[in-house]
Order: sequence, then structure tokens, then C-alpha cells
Amino acid sequence: MKWWNHFWRNSVRAASEPIRRVQLNLPGWNEDTPAEDMRIWRDFDGDVLSLAISSEPFPYFDRAEVMDIRKWARELAQGNGGGLIEACRLNEGVKIIYKRLQMPAYVYSGMLLNRVHEVWLAWTVVAGERGVTGFREAIVTSNLISEGKLKPEEYEQRWGQDPYDPAFRSVVDRSLLRFMSDDESYDQQFPRHPLSKVRQTLATIAKNVDYSS
Repeated sequence: MKWWNHFWRNSVRAASEPIRRVQLNLPGWNEDTPAEDMRIWRDFDGDVLSLAISSEPFPYFDRAEVMDIRKWARELAQGNGGGLIEACRLNEGVKIIYKRLQMPAYVYSGMLLNRVHEVWLAWTVVAGERGVTGFREAIVTSNLISEGKLKPEEYEQRWGQDPYDPAFRSVVDRSLLRFMSDDESYDQQFPRHPLSKVRQTLATIAKNVDYSS
């Protein structure tokens, strides 16, 4: 069995090499002691960022249609007890954001899946509401109604919808559908909101992380 243990350790080490090579300089985030197959960072708020080896999202992922990617992302969110906010293709992978409800607060998860040196890497950032909750939703609702962009009688129908198919009836609770206030256009108005933070963190990683070293 010694030869097998040696082979297994070498295989894990080889598969984990892309993770160990990644250099991340993200202000406000501090790295924990790295594990063999995962790296974890935490920030002052207690939110978590991780990098791990991932299996290919699904066969022929690179050639998948956008609708297939959205369907897969929707099922991923639902499988984790959440609802999809957005999913889009990147040059070498995909970005996904979904939310879960941990009463009384929402927790937002964002993922970047990239293929690097024939290995799929998964960045995951998780950030939750703390203190006063629901202020983004309340302010956006009030503004939309006062501006005539949302009528009170339309609220139930329009406020929460699937991001890509308004006719889609999610199997998750309506509270997990994408709210109008979840739109990226409101992130600048609420820069410290966890959803804004998730988007900004993913954008920074996608733009700045170098996998070539």
C-alpha cells in the first residue's frame, strides 16, 4: 500500500499545484493556513473567500449554450437552498450569484469557475447581512413606487422574478427569487451591502488574479 499512498499524495499535490501558485492581493482579506486542496481568506466582517479544485461543471461546458448554463446555475442555487440572482459566461468559465435566507438575514454566495492549466478552479465568496436587514429592499421599493416605476398593485407580480425567465415558477420560496433591488445598478447606492460586496470581490478576482506563474 505504500506505493499507492505515495501515488495518491503525488496526484493530490499535482492537482493542487494551480491553487498553490495563485497570488491574491485583496485588501481587507487575510488568508488562513492553506490546506492541501483549498485556500481560505476571511475579512474583518467575518465573510469568507475560498479557492478550490472543482470538477467540470458539466460535460462539454465550454460549448454549452447560455440557456444550459443558466439552467445549471439555477439548479445549483436551488440545490444549496437558494435562488439564482445571476449567471453569465466568462472567457474561460462562468460567474454565478445566488442568495439564501437565514432568518432574518440574506446570505449571498458568488462563484467564479475557471479552467486553468486543464484544471477547473472554483472561487467562492460568501457574505451575509448583519445588523439592520432589508434596508436595500425597502429603499429601492420606496423609490420605485415614488417614481412611478412600480405600482403597489404590481408588487407581488414584479418584485421577485427569475432573472432570465419572468414566467418561470421557481420551486424555491418566493422570498428567494431575484428581487428588483438585487439589480447590479443599485450596488453603487449600497456599496457596503453584502450583494454589492460579492459582486465587487468577484470582479476584482476576475480582473487581477494571475494564473500564469
